[in-house]
Amino acid sequence: MRFAAAALALIMALAASASSQENEPLPKDTLSPRQAFYMSAADLAAVAAKLPSRPSANTTILERYDASSITALGYRMAIDRRMQPQNGNVHNTEAEMWFVLEGSGAVTTGGKLVPIMKDGKPAGRRIEGGTVHKVSKGDVLFFPEGVPHQATEGTITFLTFEVPRPRVEPR
Repeated sequence: MRFAAAALALIMALAASASSQENEPLPKDTLSPRQAFYMSAADLAAVAAKLPSRPSANTTILERYDASSITALGYRMAIDRRMQPQNGNVHNTEAEMWFVLEGSGAVTTGGKLVPIMKDGKPAGRRIEGGTVHKVSKGDVLFFPEGVPHQATEGTITFLTFEVPRPRVEPR
């Protein structure tokens, strides 16, 4: 059973690493759970500059797996760029932190995630209600599991850190 769990975690790690990388492969040292990770501000900026121009673009820079986690994820660090139009999101099995690297805009948190309908079909998600936070370089946002969040104005590039949490029921 342990072998099967370890094999599944390895397969998931390889598949996620291959699918989540848009620009460059992870440096080998990010795959070791026993090594510290360092990335300079210049390297962060260089990776962010390579993100494609579309409403949501990201690249994972650090990812560690934990077979005992509900998602097999130990934690993940990525660089994201959000521009409009942007869908609302909620994660029932992970908490997330955003550290704004560049840009400014607004991020809405809380409230209720509702579908955006187009021609009678769901075409996205938005937050109804919630709290609007004006953000700019250096600001930090934290979303516990189950809290809707959405970049609702501007173009924002941020460092995101995701940590799995126990599953919570949607509100």
